[in-house]
Amino acid sequence: MKPKTLSERNGNGHHSEMGTMTESPSTGAENLINSAFPPEGANTELEEVEGFKLLNQQEADREVTNVAAVEAAEVSDTFEESGVEIPTLESQPKEAFFASYTELMPRNENISEVIIGTDDRVRINTTTVFPWRAVCALRITAKDGTRWIGTGWLVSPRTVITAGHCVYMHDHGGWARNIEVIPGMNDAARPYGSGTSSNLRSVQGWTQSKNRDFDYGAIILPANSRLGDRTGYFGYAVRNDAFLLSSTLNLSGYPGDKGGNQQWYMARRPRSVSSRVIYYDIDTMGGQSGAPVWIKIGTTRYCVGIHTNGASSGNSATRIATPVFNNIMAWKALGM
Repeated sequence: MKPKTLSERNGNGHHSEMGTMTESPSTGAENLINSAFPPEGANTELEEVEGFKLLNQQEADREVTNVAAVEAAEVSDTFEESGVEIPTLESQPKEAFFASYTELMPRNENISEVIIGTDDRVRINTTTVFPWRAVCALRITAKDGTRWIGTGWLVSPRTVITAGHCVYMHDHGGWARNIEVIPGMNDAARPYGSGTSSNLRSVQGWTQSKNRDFDYGAIILPANSRLGDRTGYFGYAVRNDAFLLSSTLNLSGYPGDKGGNQQWYMARRPRSVSSRVIYYDIDTMGGQSGAPVWIKIGTTRYCVGIHTNGASSGNSATRIATPVFNNIMAWKALGM
């Protein structure tokens, strides 16, 4: 079934509450249609996960890329066959957050986010079912050869959205040397194979200022790595404060405390929002940086944030504000 993209615009042609939503796996070109967006009063939902219960600047967003470096070097991109099983890594890579914040690295090097109260995360075992198969484990090799982990999510056949600190590492040489993307990874199983790329995107607010409000980026996979054709991909949207505060936020990724090879999920309503950040008490651990934060209404899912980091006072996501939306749309087009 081909995906649908829904876009809402106001009368003068500018985006107001805007979004694109993709259903089901993609097997061909995307159909673009204008349609009404889900109403503000629509009830948002939890994903049906066994065992989980819900408890009672414009310049800064200017795109930057390492594409010149990629074109000047010989880049080795791979696409592994599906169903390949690999041995567990002998030495677990560290959470990518600390590649830009070495001074914050705790004794347990895999932890940057925290469990708030009891650990309410639930493991996703059916990673070949949508939306779980569109969530990707990342294996990151920094410019200096050090290795890191993170999470990303597909928005087109070849575009993966993630945290800015997964693609640009301030304390380890800047742009990552390459990133392997593994959709639906489940222990040693890679049901959709993987793709590796050095074609990366972020924004000046992250690469030049290391400002967490602008901590987002993208990986553009090579032409022979159309992973999203088989997995389907997420939509994304700009939503206002009131809508977000009344919504259930779903989050799933690959935490380092579980080995970085298993997908774990949790959901809650946000604690608060700012113009660029969503704060919540969703339990996460290092390795989930870059994970999708999405809303579900019926069979429709769309991301409203990109999980980045947290503390005992609350974990948080880069909010998909209008400039973020526009960059994601441009990066999506590069991977169609």
